[in-house]
Amino acid sequence: MAEELKVPQTGYEDTQATLVEWLKEEGDAVAREENIVVLETQKSSVELPCPADGYLRKILAEKGDEVVMGQTLAIIGGKDEDIEELVNSITASAAGGGETATSAAAASDSKPVPAASDAVEIIPLTGVRKAMADNMLKSKQTSAHGTTFNEADLTQALVAVKASGKRISVTALIVKAVVDALKEFPLLNASSSDTEIRLKKYYNISMAVNTDRGLFTPVIKQADLKSLEEINEEMTRLGDLAEKGKLSSGDMEDGTFTISNAGRFGSLFFVPIINQPQSAILGIGTIAKRPVALNDQIEIRPMAYICVSYDHRIIPGAIAQQFLVKVKHGIEEIC
Repeated sequence: MAEELKVPQTGYEDTQATLVEWLKEEGDAVAREENIVVLETQKSSVELPCPADGYLRKILAEKGDEVVMGQTLAIIGGKDEDIEELVNSITASAAGGGETATSAAAASDSKPVPAASDAVEIIPLTGVRKAMADNMLKSKQTSAHGTTFNEADLTQALVAVKASGKRISVTALIVKAVVDALKEFPLLNASSSDTEIRLKKYYNISMAVNTDRGLFTPVIKQADLKSLEEINEEMTRLGDLAEKGKLSSGDMEDGTFTISNAGRFGSLFFVPIINQPQSAILGIGTIAKRPVALNDQIEIRPMAYICVSYDHRIIPGAIAQQFLVKVKHGIEEIC
């Protein structure tokens, strides 16, 4: 008996997605639980499994289409099974008001789309890019952003990384320093509403990862319970998934504080935007050798600028500054 492949609920807030790729062609044999289509939601990319053994008899949504939760993407059935009645039923439902790959987008945006030309490339603002745009604007409109800066000496951190045989990284050391500081200054490990502040008693560290698909913030869950090697392994795993577009919604959920490392791109310092609904975010600049005054002597040390952007509605400036100094000392005294 023919079965419909439908868009599932892919996250707590996701109701719409972009169809990125069909992994099978119409007419191909397919197996139950075999991944056959890739969707991109506002939070992650999701591969959908086939609901039954059989053949991909009819594809009802194409690459690039906007699709909604509950929409039928394809029909799976026997090789010679009559599916005409089912196709007609799905088509009639869509024509009668059911949302399709295009109806949701058409309803939400009636403005004309400019035509592409050789001089202009049109990149649709959908999926992760749309989520990033919406979240950045929401953050600036919601939080009273304040930012404070400091710098850290990475001498001991680099020694520790080398001694570990690169089983740990500088970023893993920074994660540990951040968690230790959050325990002392819990307002930076919080979220808030108009009526309350919610202090989180767990430490899930979101890591900003930039990819060709857009910016993702996968989460190192229970970072306080992990060793430096475990933190580094989890960062590597999540980074690989982000690059391949295979992060799940679960990989992106329930972060309590974010770290954004722009140093990998050569930036000295920057002002990061808070990752809602969190209350603060740490920014890290590139490691560069600079002259530093130590014990009245000038020494060349590997230094990095660090900063924290925080929600000034709930976090006093003095608390944010003390937090950043605690992070600085945690990085410098890691050994």
